[in-house]
Amino acid sequence: MDILANYLTYICGAENVKRDEPLARWTTFRVGGPARFLVLVESKAVLQKLISALEYLAYPYFVLGLGANVLASDQGYDGVVIKLNCQKIEHNDVFVYADAGAKLGAVVNYARDHGLTGLEWATGIPATIGGGVYMNCGAFDHSLSDVIVMVDVLQKGQVKTLTANQLDFGYRHSLFMEEPAVILGAYFRLAKDEPAKIATQMQEILTKRRRHPHEPSAGSVFKRPQPNFYVGQVIENLGLGGYMVGGAQVSPQHCNFIVNQGGATCRDILQVLYHVQDTVEKATGVLLETEIIFLGKMD
Repeated sequence: MDILANYLTYICGAENVKRDEPLARWTTFRVGGPARFLVLVESKAVLQKLISALEYLAYPYFVLGLGANVLASDQGYDGVVIKLNCQKIEHNDVFVYADAGAKLGAVVNYARDHGLTGLEWATGIPATIGGGVYMNCGAFDHSLSDVIVMVDVLQKGQVKTLTANQLDFGYRHSLFMEEPAVILGAYFRLAKDEPAKIATQMQEILTKRRRHPHEPSAGSVFKRPQPNFYVGQVIENLGLGGYMVGGAQVSPQHCNFIVNQGGATCRDILQVLYHVQDTVEKATGVLLETEIIFLGKMD
């Protein structure tokens, strides 16, 4: 283990390597035990060296965005959690490029400032570009796949550029869920419009989002199984709003959110999640699929 620690320090710098780092500090649920190592990566060159070393050693790793769609185990993660700090954003005419570590909100604001429309719906979504592409995040009947042209990835030691039609995008789905790769950055095709008009649309979206719960959460927990199956409404109609185990609660404000009311554990959240799944399946015959990603060993 000391050999690995020394190598991580050599590649990433001592200031960027954290041992036994609580994942609760890095996820929006504010739960999760310690990662064996958490490393902050400042450049793609460093990332490529790091991934090559970890894959050569067959040592487990997980690339973390903002941690806004992740439930981390109470036991933590027995591997290396990689946090990308590469955040370049640039454009050429209507094409915008953003590094995987760039915040989606920063890209939305950048597009507005340069008179480019097509991402207003993403206002307020807590995600990085890498995490957003992986999940094909979306809202209000839009998703990133609507505007993605290409994605740069690191796969089996090689940097590749994949076009949108190679990415198997679907509802909260991308190729990367079946074929692991490290997303390096994405290219978007937007359209020209007046910054003031874009800003107005963004404010309207933000107003809608303010109705969502403000307690620590991972956003919507379950995917919509059918176009007219509104998960939050179904859960509410079954009387599950406010259902609570420990510090984890089905939010009465939006029943597709599980919130941390203080002191929740991963186990609490899982028990609430499973109870909701079981109740909905018994009532409707539909087994809800989760949007969130599980990190580490689950009880």
